[in-house]
Amino acid sequence: MNRSPLTPNAVGTWALVVGGSTTIGAEFAGQLAERGFNLVLVARGASRLESLASDLRRQRRVEVKAVALDLLDAGATADLLKATEGLEVGLLIVNANLHRVNEFHRMSEGEKRAMSRLNYQVPVELTHHYGGAMVGRKRGGIIFVNTLNSLTALEIDAVFQGTKAGLRIFAESLSLEYERAGVRVASAHISGIEGSESYEAKLSAGTRRVLRWMGTTLPPQRIVRQCLKQFDDGRLILCPDGIFPLNRLGMAALDLLRIGGFRTQRSVLSRIFGAMLQGTEVKDGLRAKGYAPTATPRASNGHAERNAHEG
Repeated sequence: MNRSPLTPNAVGTWALVVGGSTTIGAEFAGQLAERGFNLVLVARGASRLESLASDLRRQRRVEVKAVALDLLDAGATADLLKATEGLEVGLLIVNANLHRVNEFHRMSEGEKRAMSRLNYQVPVELTHHYGGAMVGRKRGGIIFVNTLNSLTALEIDAVFQGTKAGLRIFAESLSLEYERAGVRVASAHISGIEGSESYEAKLSAGTRRVLRWMGTTLPPQRIVRQCLKQFDDGRLILCPDGIFPLNRLGMAALDLLRIGGFRTQRSVLSRIFGAMLQGTEVKDGLRAKGYAPTATPRASNGHAERNAHEG
């Protein structure tokens, strides 16, 4: 376990935060600026992005480049590489995410391709370019933001869950390679983000209150501070928690339940997570696609729908 503080001297001068304009993305930006990193912030919303960048320049006295682009657009990766040309990007935060819920056959091919691309292919592409340079310099760090239940099979959420499972295994596999070159890789698994518009649209107010009382959902500031502290401690799996480690214990339990591989286990877990989803976003989306469930819709509890995790 490589224990060392995450600083510009340790990994490199610039931090690239993909999905860096709101909630946990904005918090990563702010807390990394506190540590002295110069920042490249990437998100779709130009005005919100530039406002954050301006605040950080003024408050933290660091350099901040705001790059407004949609990573699903053709040539977006090339545009980002051009915008960061000549910068020593020593830390990559991949907070990109797209989430659509429905039965697989009712979902359009375009939606499937978009989720597959943004949730998995884009992180791999960015790692290819920026991670490769880190290996060459023999220092650097990468954090992939993921869901708490990334390895759980969920009804009407096959594509999204597949991308998140792939991203977790990619991170764990990559860490075995990159650690030999002095580059640290971590996978951050988030339960619920207080204040996220998409999270609040997916869960009812009552469900959110219960989860907040249990300590499994947290404000963005606490999520990011714990992620960075755990990264400092050399952990591969970053799992923010409240007073009691319910999220980490829950994640371990979900992993253990996969050992049996029984259909009953998969069905029960799907129903448990589905029971949390009473928000209008999921119900309206399913209804618009012609889905008429006989029970509560079942899908993923986690971070947000197409906000580049929040960008």
